[in-house]
Amino acid sequence: MKNSISLLFYIKKTKIDRNNQTNIYLRITVNSKRAEFSIQRKISLDKWNQDANRVLGFSKEAQEINQYIDLISNKINKIHQKFIENDKRFTSLDIRDTYLGKNENHKMLLAIFQNHNNQIERLIGKDYAAGIALRYRTAKAM
Repeated sequence: MKNSISLLFYIKKTKIDRNNQTNIYLRITVNSKRAEFSIQRKISLDKWNQDANRVLGFSKEAQEINQYIDLISNKINKIHQKFIENDKRFTSLDIRDTYLGKNENHKMLLAIFQNHNNQIERLIGKDYAAGIALRYRTAKAM
């Protein structure tokens, strides 16, 4: 299955703040379906080159933002490549969510604490006394 992908960095001219700056956005398009998000960088309207999808000039700010744009492009392309290598169906939302880390499972503190308590229970009589396990259970119940 062939998936065409395109990346477009752009600014929204209608969303200018008091300092005459606006966010830079990335639009990922896969098979005509779009996903967008802000790259968390701001730039002045007059410094943005819409044709090149880059910041104009050679100032330190322009170079840093352009390098960041290149870095994001490379990461998105690597994610796309991994989906293809794994023969996995994907959409623009899948690529965006993978890049933003929304697909990762995060352990909650109580789950980690419960795993720890289970390990302590298994080691009672070997490395830990029964009172230690009781204290950990009490700490979790509070």
